[in-house]
Amino acid sequence: MPIHEFKCLNCDYTFELLIMSKDEMESVRCPKCQSPDVARLMSAGNIISKGAKRVSQSHSGVEHHKCKCGTCATVTLPGYER
Repeated sequence: MPIHEFKCLNCDYTFELLIMSKDEMESVRCPKCQSPDVARLMSAGNIISKGAKRVSQSHSGVEHHKCKCGTCATVTLPGYER
């Protein structure tokens, strides 16, 4: 997935961005203080096994809901606009 998690080394703000190219990765800035001094974080994976209940971390930008085709999620990413 091209969603990357970052932490600003200037203000300690943690954020996620959808990065589609190498050029975008090189131009990442903190959405809070605009500092280019950011570190990429290792994100935890989300695995679901057959018959298991889904356990996920609480994230303010993720909304889980049921739909006709199964379980869906809507993700709001700071710093990304369509």
